[in-house]
Amino acid sequence: MTTPSAPPPTSDQVTDYYSALGPLLRMAWGDNLHFGYWEGPGDGSSPQEATDRFTDLLVSRLGVGAGDVVLDAGCGIGSPALRLASLTGARVVGITISPQQVEQARELAREAGMAERVEFRYADAMDTPFEAESFDAVLAFESIVHMERPTALREMARVLKPGGRLVLTDTFPPDGGSQERDLSGDVASMARLEEYPDLIAGAGLALDELTDVTDHTKFTFTRVIDGILRCRRDFEREHGISVEEVLDTLKPAHPQVSALGGAPQVGCLVAVAHKPSAAEAASSAR
Repeated sequence: MTTPSAPPPTSDQVTDYYSALGPLLRMAWGDNLHFGYWEGPGDGSSPQEATDRFTDLLVSRLGVGAGDVVLDAGCGIGSPALRLASLTGARVVGITISPQQVEQARELAREAGMAERVEFRYADAMDTPFEAESFDAVLAFESIVHMERPTALREMARVLKPGGRLVLTDTFPPDGGSQERDLSGDVASMARLEEYPDLIAGAGLALDELTDVTDHTKFTFTRVIDGILRCRRDFEREHGISVEEVLDTLKPAHPQVSALGGAPQVGCLVAVAHKPSAAEAASSAR
């Protein structure tokens, strides 16, 4: 049975959250505002290398190339979308409900000389302005944590062409707890791993892969904290506010980043699904 979802955050809540945390994260972690992927405890990869590795893992599952159009649903400041376009030759449309992120992403695209191939727009991934069957693939890289999952998945399915793939990451409590556990807040929630087959099927999609990658992503929070400690003096000098003040503002919204103490336990999954073609849907209906 699927756990009832909490109401999704408003665009103002998400915008305020990333406005407060974004400058600190970019200085401590880089432009990839998502988990890193390490091969194990001895992997000395930098945050840039680890986050790019995770992006590459997801891109390889999209199965797109030149001539394809991909929706990045919840694109952040655009780094994964730019890497996706560079690696595959596909055209990418990234959407976010943060106007600040739209501008930052557009600037990164201009700096990379990719503004004609990668477009960033203000839009809600749960209610997009796109026509049905507009995209060859959809990427949702940690963004669904800010959404009401069934609604978001149905919308992603609507804009996918038949046969098109959805690749997403999501968080879950690895101890089997519910999405209401204390690591969730006003701007994010966690699913449960065992819910995903029903969530995907409920959106009219066929699940191709569901992988627990926690053993590779679990080092993220300790390394984020290390990065914050390394850059704190430069950050405080540049922005005129202490790191503790920034983190204190986030306590009501997202306790998992509200302290420089121990790292929380957060699971991470990768789900790959596709929209059945007419022939596949007819065959399964027999």
